[in-house]
Amino acid sequence: MVYFNFFKLSIFFLETALLFFLFFLFFNILFQVVGADIGENVTIGSRLEIGNVAPIIQNIDIESGTINLNPNTTKLVNCSAIIIDYNLDSDIYNVTARLFDNSFTYGSQDDNNSHYTNNSCSINTAYGDENTALATCLFNVWYYANAGTWNCTVTAKDLSNNSVNESNTTDVLPLLALSVPSYIDYGTVNATQVSNENMTNISNVGNVMFNLSLKGYGYSLNDNLAMNCTLGNIKNISVEHEKYNVTASNPGELNLDQADSVYKNLSSSSIVNDFNLDYRSDEDVNEAFNSTYWRIYVPLGVAGSCQGNIIFGAIQSAAS
Repeated sequence: MVYFNFFKLSIFFLETALLFFLFFLFFNILFQVVGADIGENVTIGSRLEIGNVAPIIQNIDIESGTINLNPNTTKLVNCSAIIIDYNLDSDIYNVTARLFDNSFTYGSQDDNNSHYTNNSCSINTAYGDENTALATCLFNVWYYANAGTWNCTVTAKDLSNNSVNESNTTDVLPLLALSVPSYIDYGTVNATQVSNENMTNISNVGNVMFNLSLKGYGYSLNDNLAMNCTLGNIKNISVEHEKYNVTASNPGELNLDQADSVYKNLSSSSIVNDFNLDYRSDEDVNEAFNSTYWRIYVPLGVAGSCQGNIIFGAIQSAAS
């Protein structure tokens, strides 16, 4: 019948179409597996996704050279580093640094003599191009920080917690510095008498042990005077009448002979005295001071008010 033949014909066409579809699908898959091209030479593309790249630290600079400390206070020391991050400089989220005496280690405990920490260095992303930043790590370094070779180690972290560190070294220079009161006040002393003992403390405000040099003058250097007075027929006290002891106190009233036996005479020329005053090591209490003891003899011929000058000098001790 016509209806039956049409049905069989429809089934034939469906089977044929399905067969062609299956052949097409097979060759399409085969084509994709073999490549985008077929021939004697075949070129195909390649693809890669790169993960986060750790920063790179360049050019660590410490105070543009050596570190010169400031007497009796801190020195603001700058340890800076150029940091490159090829994922853009905005990927740098934290920079830290340690500044320490090179005879210690990165992980040593912070100490004003030997180790300083900055856990939040400033990051300037406006520096350089889009991949470059400038990190500035500041440290308030105390005057009694050890002289010698110091290390600055900088660590940079990115947003993926990748980190890198680099270091550089420099020298903290020796600092010879002392601190003394503004004047020595002997009070009121009658002519031909020796003053009471004055105790004057000398502080080491540097970072090396020192001995003490002393000399005095009245008007000008090398004038062989201790003081100039406003009244009297002489008006000057000779330099040898001012006396000192840098090791021991001798309290009580003394006459001139007794004073000469236990004190040294001041001179117009510098005299170096063994003092061996070490620099400070205690962060809470300043123990870096020592006492000196002074008297003056008032001869006949002077009166009124007297003034003079004493030059205290720090000379690095061989023991330091």
